[in-house]
Amino acid sequence: MKRVERILVPLDHSAGSDDIVQYACAVARGLTASITLVHIYEPPNAMVAIVAGATRGGEADAERAAGVALLDRAAAILQANGFTTSERILERFPRASDAIVRHVQSGKFDLIVMGTHARRGVSRVVLGSVAEDVVRSVRCPVMMVHLPQD
Repeated sequence: MKRVERILVPLDHSAGSDDIVQYACAVARGLTASITLVHIYEPPNAMVAIVAGATRGGEADAERAAGVALLDRAAAILQANGFTTSERILERFPRASDAIVRHVQSGKFDLIVMGTHARRGVSRVVLGSVAEDVVRSVRCPVMMVHLPQD
């Protein structure tokens, strides 16, 4: 069995993101692994062009700022749990699952710790499942943390 040395923790703005980071800390501590935080912000919706006063640049800047704040909060949790460093990645990508898979396929990660809402039925069809896409597309283990429904 391959030793787990690097853990990727994808985060979004879902309730429970802090819990994902706490789980990752517990796992990483037990394995003496490092943690990399990632937040993927998706391109602004094309509908922005028809909303009065909205701009794609402004929306993208707001998304980026919210992502930085999310990663800062997660890094503070890591630090409170005794982790002195953490790599943080913030990027814009068409689909979050594609970006997560790309990072894992780079060969730098041995485990993913991520959240899932475990939606079913229509909400799953409409909202999709980033977690499901990731699990189907990567070869490394994925630890799913059940999140509350938004």
